[in-house]
Amino acid sequence: TVVCLCLSSVLTAEDQKADQSPSFWMKQKLKYSQEILNGLAQADFALIEKNALAMKGLNKIESFIRQKPEGYRTQLKTFEFSVSELLRTSEDKNIDGATLAFTQMTISCVNCHKELRKQ
Repeated sequence: TVVCLCLSSVLTAEDQKADQSPSFWMKQKLKYSQEILNGLAQADFALIEKNALAMKGLNKIESFIRQKPEGYRTQLKTFEFSVSELLRTSEDKNIDGATLAFTQMTISCVNCHKELRKQ
C-alpha cells in the first residue's frame, strides 16, 4: 500500500506535465505494446504475456489515479477488456486470437486519445 501511495504521488506529478510531452502512461504503454507486437510476430507467448500483464497493472494504477470524464473511463474499460483477452488467448497459445485482441487494444488506444483531445 505504501509503495502504491508513493507511486501514486510520483505518477500524479508526472501526469501534471502531460500537456507538455507524452505522459508517463503513454510512454510505458507504447513500450509494452511494442514488445507485445514483437511477441506476436515471433509467436513468443511468454513475451506477450509478460508485457500484457505489465500493461494490465499499469492500466489499473492509471485508472485509479486519473479521474477523467466518462468517455475516457469507458475507453479505459475497453482497453482493460482487450488486454485481458490478449492474456487469455496468449495463455491458450492462440496466435490469431492474440492478434485480434492486440488489434482491439490498439483501437481502444486511438479512441481514448480521441477522447482526451476533446477535452
